[in-house]
Amino acid sequence: RKTESALYDLLKIFMEGKLQDYRDFTAMPDKMTVFGTFKLNEDECMRNMCLLSLVSLASEHEEIPYSAIASTLNIEEDDVERWVIRAVGSGLMDAKMDQLRKVVLVERCAVRQFGTKEWTALKHRLDKWKANVKGVLDALDKSGAVADGQ
Repeated sequence: RKTESALYDLLKIFMEGKLQDYRDFTAMPDKMTVFGTFKLNEDECMRNMCLLSLVSLASEHEEIPYSAIASTLNIEEDDVERWVIRAVGSGLMDAKMDQLRKVVLVERCAVRQFGTKEWTALKHRLDKWKANVKGVLDALDKSGAVADGQ
């Protein structure tokens, strides 16, 4: 029973927590039994939690300084690009790295949860996209009217 409760806590961290939550979990001896009981690889869980934490950071920012990623993952800045490449290779995000400015430019990232906040953000993005498309169509209509008038 206690082990199942620990598994639930771990799954909840994977669903919505950050790397520090995972580290806090693994620091508790009574929680560590979950790895052996359910045959979970601790190193693999740590890697996955790092990737999920990076994705969470990417979902909050379109441009992320290397220093922010290094701080979030508790790694050296020299290792940031390796983690971004892993996340992109895993299909969790699309991003470009600006090595001169030492920032990651996020184009798309997976969402760990999709609740009210995410629906609101999606509505905002769709409204913005709709306004941009309307602007392009209006500009095309004007250019077409000018061309017809010649």
